[in-house]
Amino acid sequence: MGRRSLPFVVLLCLPWTACSLRSSGSSSATDPYLYEDTRQLVGLVESAAALIEQRGPAAAFQEFDRPGSAWRTAPTYLFVYDAEGTSVWHGLNPELVGRNLMSLRDPLGKPVVQSIVEVGRRPEADASDWIFYLWEERADFHPDWKSSYIRKAVAPDGKVYLVGSGSHRIKVEKIFVERQVDAAADLLVQKGTEAAFRDLMDPALRFNYLGTFVFVLDSQGRALVDPSYPTLKGRDMSTFRDAVGRFVVQDLLQKLQTSDTAWVQFLWPKPGERLPSRKLIYARKVQVEGQTLVVGSDFFLVTPIWMKL
Repeated sequence: MGRRSLPFVVLLCLPWTACSLRSSGSSSATDPYLYEDTRQLVGLVESAAALIEQRGPAAAFQEFDRPGSAWRTAPTYLFVYDAEGTSVWHGLNPELVGRNLMSLRDPLGKPVVQSIVEVGRRPEADASDWIFYLWEERADFHPDWKSSYIRKAVAPDGKVYLVGSGSHRIKVEKIFVERQVDAAADLLVQKGTEAAFRDLMDPALRFNYLGTFVFVLDSQGRALVDPSYPTLKGRDMSTFRDAVGRFVVQDLLQKLQTSDTAWVQFLWPKPGERLPSRKLIYARKVQVEGQTLVVGSDFFLVTPIWMKL
């Protein structure tokens, strides 16, 4: 959705001196997020995109290059690509500038820069999205999950840039899970079960993210797509109980009888732990090839403060 002109505008100047315009009556790009570190990362990228949109890339890059600026601060340094996948500014690795990185893939085969560029192909002038991939920083021994917020910015001359920043510390947000499940449901409708199931099992695609994945059940609770147990297709998950004996999938299916989407909370130990932690499932119904399927994903809660089901 493009920006709308409203009569009253507030100028926001953030600590790193980048300024952006936001209407007093409009929603903020940070509104959907419930954790402060997510909001800070989104705000950083949005402010950088606003500089490119208002002043053009030359003036914006000069601001980004200012010594000690937040744009160059690890681990949430800024990066900018053009619409063809060429690095045009990088806060940590300036040697990448001028290189086309469209072929860059993470250890799972995820096309990192290609995913960034795809955001720029959307029709909205301020299109944005998150991408999740394995990434190894210079001081790391092994790659870890990284979450990067990407924002399309259209410069005054009409040229498209993709502005982003990422972090290894971003927590799983409910909106991340909703978007992945909704995308999987759309994929099933568009491609049908055979092709969509294959894509949902592919670790190089978006449905494997932040150490979790998207699953598909039939209307009886039998597993049709379960990346955690790829050789056990057809498992009857309706009998699954959590750490206190709650029938989690039965509860989910019951909620979906009267709603197209549902959230279910349950208790389960994290890997390597004995005591249970809170976990959430988000799922939605989808009609495909004459049958009702349940598409979902689950994740452990970091904190229950924002949990409103």
